[in-house]
Amino acid sequence: MSNEMIKFNLEEAVTKFGNDAIKRAFYKKKASSKKRKGSLNANQTEQLLEEMKCDYKTVTIEGKGADRIITCAEKREEKETKKDGRKNNGAKIPYEYEINSLVLDFILKNKPKPMSLSQWLVMIGFVNRKLTTSYYNTLAKTNCFDTLKEEHSDMFIDKDIVMLDCFIKTELGTLKENLKSVLRKLADAKIIIHSVKWYGCVVGSENHRPLTDEEFVAVGKLKREVATKYDISLKDLWKQNDSKVQEYWKEYNKRLQSELSLKYVYEAHGAAVQVADKDIERYFNKLIENNELLFCYGLSEMNITMLMNDFKGLYGEHSVKRAKNRQERKNNSDHERVKQSKVLKEYVPMWEILLIFYELTN
Repeated sequence: MSNEMIKFNLEEAVTKFGNDAIKRAFYKKKASSKKRKGSLNANQTEQLLEEMKCDYKTVTIEGKGADRIITCAEKREEKETKKDGRKNNGAKIPYEYEINSLVLDFILKNKPKPMSLSQWLVMIGFVNRKLTTSYYNTLAKTNCFDTLKEEHSDMFIDKDIVMLDCFIKTELGTLKENLKSVLRKLADAKIIIHSVKWYGCVVGSENHRPLTDEEFVAVGKLKREVATKYDISLKDLWKQNDSKVQEYWKEYNKRLQSELSLKYVYEAHGAAVQVADKDIERYFNKLIENNELLFCYGLSEMNITMLMNDFKGLYGEHSVKRAKNRQERKNNSDHERVKQSKVLKEYVPMWEILLIFYELTN
């Protein structure tokens, strides 16, 4: 237990510890305040303090209104479960509030051009380029693995390169799906217009361009032909140890380059805010008040830093939980080394090291 004393102003405490209802109430008050300061009523303040007591044994508050200061001491070694037994208030994913808010803030401030989901994740700050480069570049992945073996020689051996493959594809795939879900939700809420176009990287250059209608059709036809030839379903392409899947990708990539002069193709996602500037606060507050979407807006640099820190913490915890479930579950498509790591209970410890190595937790 740490005896260090730490102080939070009200907004810092709400951002870091508040549940969704508290955050909505605080930012609604902030949006309507002439001084752009949020506040909480007595009941909401008490709820916030209870949340903070899950992390600290001693929590005190002083001051009035928006200028109150909360002092915490005696940090618990393990977060105490709330009385209702929940840690995320029923959210579909524990970090839904954080990822929604950070994606929206990025779109509002940057007006991004269409780009791949991997690029979105890097630009917002959810992942670093070390992870995405490891996914797309074999040499980069090998260099990362050499570093892992050097730093954790007691855990990683040569055969564990398959574990690294599994980690990279699982976590990057999860985050891409999370991001797509957020973009769809923002579009459904009529906040943004969301577009999806197919782009390709031209062989012999780093030029990326939209596919023509003819190329789009040709790529679909190519996928269908190769899948039929090897008698596999496209939904099984994630089974990297299946010999048919390996042959599929080998022929598909070869023909994509020889027949269409494209190194690879990908979905490029674009987003543009469609709510008028004069209506944006009213519209956002209505969504928050009606509980139609979990998010906050008008973020300062401090807000962004705290939200990203919370996201990394929650994402890491959720990833480890999923890894523990997989460790206990047999999967015939797993590589033999992965199966062995599960039996020896090495799977989760390696996963935890990889989360830290690729900065997906804090």
